[in-house]
Amino acid sequence: MRIIMDYTTIKNEDSWTKMMRKSLLAGVSEKNPYTLTSGPLGQSNVSGLSLLTKKVLDQQCSSILGVADEIWLAIIKIQDLMHTRNSINENCMQSEEEANRLLKSTNSVQQLIEHISSQEDTFITLSDSVNKNTIKIVQSYLRLMQKSMDIAKTIAQETTDQLVVDIKAQNPGVEKELLNATSRDDLMKFSIENTLETHVKSNPIELAEKYLDHEKYDDFIIMQAYLLICYRYAMSQAVSGTSDFDAYRVLQDCIGRKSTATELLHEADIEKTFNLEDFSKQNSISEQLEHALTVNPDYILKLEKTLNELKELSDSRKPDEEEPKQAA
Repeated sequence: MRIIMDYTTIKNEDSWTKMMRKSLLAGVSEKNPYTLTSGPLGQSNVSGLSLLTKKVLDQQCSSILGVADEIWLAIIKIQDLMHTRNSINENCMQSEEEANRLLKSTNSVQQLIEHISSQEDTFITLSDSVNKNTIKIVQSYLRLMQKSMDIAKTIAQETTDQLVVDIKAQNPGVEKELLNATSRDDLMKFSIENTLETHVKSNPIELAEKYLDHEKYDDFIIMQAYLLICYRYAMSQAVSGTSDFDAYRVLQDCIGRKSTATELLHEADIEKTFNLEDFSKQNSISEQLEHALTVNPDYILKLEKTLNELKELSDSRKPDEEEPKQAA
């Protein structure tokens, strides 16, 4: 299934979507739900692979949110109709016409109950599919994150080898912090904390963003690789006073290796990338549900009006002491 991803930055994310996404993530791990809900996939302003994954999760959310409200509104309306019907004493119907109106209205309410019940079953099927695929999305995301870290390290090493830059790997913990970055803010924080601008004589984030888009997963990996080289150079210079650093040349060499990062996943085939099951069916099921839950409002108003009129009659009379006549 080909899904075109929109890389437009989300400035004001829909609160319902965010809440639903966190709810889905919490269901992945019952023992420790906070880890996932507070992690990058639960946040709004992420970049790269995390942003792509979040968008897939949000597609899951939309298939649920599109019908969840309609299901509950329909159930509430039916409950109201049933309450009105149950408050009508059929022994207070004094004519055949009134009895027939009550019978017809009762049958209409019953048909609505059966219709919504069948849609509830479909909604449960949809929810189960979404929950299963959410688990697969998270599992695939963790696997892809590890691969992206390896790719960034490989690109950084190949670039330094190609340019014959004499720098070595530095503090593993600090390097891992960069490789685990999931947003532009993380990259900026890393650059500031390690005074990269001072050492490479230019702002590495600003330079990178002239040629790369941090919201695209492959561009983000290149930014990580480039900053990794900058960090290694900065620490090497602090210790041994290495030669001048050509930031532009290093960045362009990293960009020249972007195809390696692009091959991380199949962006045109989200189902394959995240190992999903029946993902393409979820939206169609949601659309079918939305259509099935759209009951003619005039029909509901007419039924509600009839039941209210019959209730007024019932409340204004004393029931006949005779047993109600059995319907033929």
